[in-house]
Amino acid sequence: MKTALFLLIALVSFQASAWVSTPTIEKQHKFVYRMKSEVFEFASTSPSYEEAFDKAASACYRHFRDNTKARSGQAKLSEDQGLDIIDVCANPRSI
Repeated sequence: MKTALFLLIALVSFQASAWVSTPTIEKQHKFVYRMKSEVFEFASTSPSYEEAFDKAASACYRHFRDNTKARSGQAKLSEDQGLDIIDVCANPRSI
């Protein structure tokens, strides 16, 4: 009985030490987007490229959406304008 209890405690403590997570290292990610003659740069510090890409794509869409609406004077974007912006923001370019 003592041996079984000892083994159970040893296994639980071993498993608990495996649950301790290591801190994630955050990296600096830089994205550059070009639409016509306009360039938008976005830098983000995130633990993963995917998370940084999501933030950058959202910021890119907001930036180009607002600038396109301001230039055209329209309250809404046309479907073609929206698709062009999505295409640009889904494909960042490197410098």
